[in-house]
Amino acid sequence: MKIDIITIFPELFKSAFESSIIARAKKKKLVQIKIHNLRQWTKDKHHTVDDKPFGGGPGMVMKVDIIDRAISDLRSKILDSRIILLTPQGKTFNQSLAQKLAKQKHLILTCGHYEGFDERIRSLVNEEISIGDYVLTGGEMPAMVIVDSVVRLIPGVVGKEASLKEESFASAAAGLEYPQYTRPEVYKNMKVPKILLSGNHAEIKNWREKEALKKTKKRRPDLITTISKIL
Repeated sequence: MKIDIITIFPELFKSAFESSIIARAKKKKLVQIKIHNLRQWTKDKHHTVDDKPFGGGPGMVMKVDIIDRAISDLRSKILDSRIILLTPQGKTFNQSLAQKLAKQKHLILTCGHYEGFDERIRSLVNEEISIGDYVLTGGEMPAMVIVDSVVRLIPGVVGKEASLKEESFASAAAGLEYPQYTRPEVYKNMKVPKILLSGNHAEIKNWREKEALKKTKKRRPDLITTISKIL
């Protein structure tokens, strides 16, 4: 997979993708990530990427012509590209969407900033994504979140791929993950459930399913409603 990120603050990404799983994925050539400064597609001496909004109002608006040139240039190198606009007005990002994006050959993530985008930019992209109902200073953090979530789903990136199937939100009909324990067996009078020490894998599986459902009902009851609709 190749991921291109368009931003006016490329320096924010310097260390984000240079450690842990993403760094290993890059080293194994399972993913190629490139950060592009939007200003390289400007044509004026001040490298202007924004302007005052027509009709008046506060803030600055990112220019459609600059972003159009950036997207056109990047997508010309790979025909099968998925172009994503990172905006609070987009579809809320979730695990299901991450799984779909992980199957793409080429992602172009466009980071917004200032007061927002020229509305015509929306016609240039395939999808608009938000990582939550809150406002950030720009799309850089959402881009990092999406890349982290998507890259780990690429085959070969995570050591034990079977573990991905048991994670929270791993499937459309999944809730939260079951409780996990490791050594020591007893810590400050808190004990590991005996069933996990039994060696009975069928019973352990049954226990985990029940505990996962119990945890989901307690912490994310909204997921129970979603799962019921799917099933």
